[in-house]
Amino acid sequence: MRLSLLIPIAFLAGSAAARLALLHHPSSIAPDLAQPLPVVTYWKTFGGTMAFTLFGALAIATIAYVAVLRRVDATPRRGARAAMVYSALACAAALTFPVVFSSDVYAYAGYGDLALHGTSPYAHVRVTASDPLLAAMIWQWGNPPPMCVYGPAFVWLAQLVVATLLPLGAAAPLWALRVIACASLVSCAPLAYAAFDRFGERTRAAAAAGIALNPLAVWNAAAGHNDALALAAVLGGFVLASRVRIAAGAAAVALSTLIKAPALLACAGMLVAAWPDRARFNKTSTGAVCGILIAVALCAPLTLGVHAHLAPEGKYAPQFSPQYVLATVFPVWIAAAIVAIAAGVLIIAGVMRLAANQRSGALCAALAIWIAIPNPYPWYALWLLPVAFLAWDSLPAWAIVATSLTIALRFYPEATWANFPTVPAITLTLLMFAIPIAFLIAYTRDLARPDRREIHTTAPDFAQLRSP
Repeated sequence: MRLSLLIPIAFLAGSAAARLALLHHPSSIAPDLAQPLPVVTYWKTFGGTMAFTLFGALAIATIAYVAVLRRVDATPRRGARAAMVYSALACAAALTFPVVFSSDVYAYAGYGDLALHGTSPYAHVRVTASDPLLAAMIWQWGNPPPMCVYGPAFVWLAQLVVATLLPLGAAAPLWALRVIACASLVSCAPLAYAAFDRFGERTRAAAAAGIALNPLAVWNAAAGHNDALALAAVLGGFVLASRVRIAAGAAAVALSTLIKAPALLACAGMLVAAWPDRARFNKTSTGAVCGILIAVALCAPLTLGVHAHLAPEGKYAPQFSPQYVLATVFPVWIAAAIVAIAAGVLIIAGVMRLAANQRSGALCAALAIWIAIPNPYPWYALWLLPVAFLAWDSLPAWAIVATSLTIALRFYPEATWANFPTVPAITLTLLMFAIPIAFLIAYTRDLARPDRREIHTTAPDFAQLRSP
């Protein structure tokens, strides 16, 4: 695990390179640098320079990350314990970067600030209240800012953070949310280790390191994205299902949607995996239904906001995805239909294999869902990682790991030009999706028949499956 030390070192080196580059920044980005947390957005050529400082750090960190995953079987227990420490060091190093490549943390803090002023973040109204944090959010997102699409639990957390730290300045809530995201990622190491307790020591250690030390996951946590917080809640639910009560764990996973909606997919996966065991499925479904009903009731403002604002005002415009590539040739609706049909077939086949206790089905379904996303962002890839360890060291597992890293190229277009050229955009998209698409094409025939090499168990949910 000493190789893990190279991950924080890589981020420190990238941070130093970015700071040196900023010494010679163009005057046009001075207003952006004056913000509480500078965000690289359409900085043209200089934005590309800043993006490559990040890519260099991620590339070096990836070498160490892959080496750690390949060697984790040598000292699995020590490796699992060390994952937390090195993840914390990597997050601390990533926090030293002088810039980020996403404005999302401004939106998070702004939603909490709006709630403090008595304005619903789900209302999509013009901001009339005034304070330094709201002014910074408006600078990044405009007025009115985008409607909040996160659950009320996360808004409550943001509200608490802003209420506590805004007196210290607009930057304080932003930093607090970034630290919370980093702490959440670090906590994913012991949570993953516990959640995979029936998979064997080697897989447990690989899951802990594979999630908490993933270079792109570290970067996105340091940028403040709330996916690590939601994933930590989901993993906690699986631990609860394995060690306490199945129904309570299923309810906890369902309630994680109060932070972010993708947790609902984890809940669905838990139900599918429990299907062959009727007693276990009944307990899982009871807990899941209770959790979903509570979440639906508490998410009523979000649902109303989506119905009143997001649905009628939104425009379906895929970007940097297979749908986007096809939309350069076909009308958007045809491109969406082609991808949806192809992904749907693969998802159904994968779910059928998972229901038959063939773990590779879950990995193929996850990759199919990934290619179906119309506008994927790098922080979404964190949700793929836990699935890889359901069948660790298999070809689809490494395809998921690679996919979670290549999506980092998505930072480049928004760091450079608002009207990114079509041909380079298609090229970047093909690079980002080459691995999952190539794997799914090669694996399509195998999806139609069971893998006899996989072990069948009597309790085929995520907490009970055993590694080969």
